[in-house]
Amino acid sequence: MSKELKEETLDPENWDEMTALGHRMLDNMMDYLKTIRKQPYLPPTEEAKNAIIAPLPKKGDGEEKVYDIFREHIVPYSVKWIRPDFWGFVLGTGSPFGMLTDMAISGTNSGSLPLFFITHQTIDWIKELLEYPKEAGGVFVSGGSEANFTGLAVARNAKAEIDMKVEGTQGVPNKMTLYCSEEAHDCLDRSVELLGLGNEALRWIPTNENHQMNVDLLEKEIHRDREKGHYPFCVIGTAGTVHTGAFDDLNAVADLCEKEDLWFHVDGAFGAWVKLSETHKHLADGLERADSLAVDLHKWMNMPYAIGCALVKNRVAHFSTFVYGHDAVYLKTGMDELGDALTNPLNLCLALSRPDYGLKAYMLLRAYGRDKYSNLVQQNINQINYLAELIRKEPNIEITAPVVSNIVCFRYVHDGLSELDLEKYNRMILGELWKINLWMISDTTIKGKYMLRACNVNHRSRREDFDSLVNAIKQIGARLEKG
Repeated sequence: MSKELKEETLDPENWDEMTALGHRMLDNMMDYLKTIRKQPYLPPTEEAKNAIIAPLPKKGDGEEKVYDIFREHIVPYSVKWIRPDFWGFVLGTGSPFGMLTDMAISGTNSGSLPLFFITHQTIDWIKELLEYPKEAGGVFVSGGSEANFTGLAVARNAKAEIDMKVEGTQGVPNKMTLYCSEEAHDCLDRSVELLGLGNEALRWIPTNENHQMNVDLLEKEIHRDREKGHYPFCVIGTAGTVHTGAFDDLNAVADLCEKEDLWFHVDGAFGAWVKLSETHKHLADGLERADSLAVDLHKWMNMPYAIGCALVKNRVAHFSTFVYGHDAVYLKTGMDELGDALTNPLNLCLALSRPDYGLKAYMLLRAYGRDKYSNLVQQNINQINYLAELIRKEPNIEITAPVVSNIVCFRYVHDGLSELDLEKYNRMILGELWKINLWMISDTTIKGKYMLRACNVNHRSRREDFDSLVNAIKQIGARLEKG
């Protein structure tokens, strides 16, 4: 009799031991989140690097050992952007329940196929929160960059003078051009390049004193391009710039797009959620007029990475852009049972294999409700205005841009210093702050002026944290002055 063949599996031989490991991992991570305020930023040690860098084991080191490497040599040296004193980038800080939803969804390893109605419900909730038209469609994607790419892909195909899916950009009779603020996000460059338009097609329009796209200059640039024989097709408005938190005059841009017959796309990656604020929702007036809109849920909504959303008014144009142009028979089998093809996520974005973004958003929105998220958005805006007031009281720190929403730009100043010296001083201050928490705040340069920048989408921050920030800047600045 032949020896019985042992077949492989990734399930554990001992489920009780795996369960115990799971409980330990969960307890460790809950303790980590509970004490995150006290977790210092630490650069990786040589010991940690040596523990991580190793040949791939032939037999495997086992789950216990690998988890110990994670706990001892990775977690302590991770970037602490979930600390309450992190305001460097527009990065959400997650939540304990968000972590648990990721775990639960990963456990089922499910895609969207059996859960389309959950995705549809969640998209409807997002449209309601953002006051975007009910008739619009949408799809969950990995984040703001992919959401912008999705909206611009639909814009390109819908407005092209040719059948873009058949002829591609090689067949366009006139150069296609599109427009955005000089403070718009750099991911737009990447989208334009990957869409085959070339980054020379993207016109970066100067901003006014409020850091909004200058609509008069925008109109002139559109007319100038037409005179050159080019084909303007899209304007990208920004709802919350990453530099200053400024909002373009979306109604003015929408009016111009209607007049010139252009697609109106809005990058609202984090700023669109200002719609949940009682005091600042007016900043996003006109958002509902956009033909397409990009938003993130892992930024100001503090959901686990990664989850974004693209909303498009014209469902047919959206579907036509991404639906398979050839007969993919294996994809069409059983599709009739899944509902309207126009709402099938597989027909609305680049990815086919994809995590269940919709279920993750559904669980968190339903767990906390509108009021919780509205209160957090308002709290972040109030805290930034509190920080701005602290800065205005300091003779050696100045505000360098209008405080519009949840970002404040500022710099340390000292009499007799040139612009070059001021930049040097503030770079040194930034370096010292990063020793406390890497990327605690960040920096930017606007119209040639270097400045520091704090952006608040942090649900863990308290006013005392902003007191500490200003005190630290004062102390570091005074120490630098003494040499």
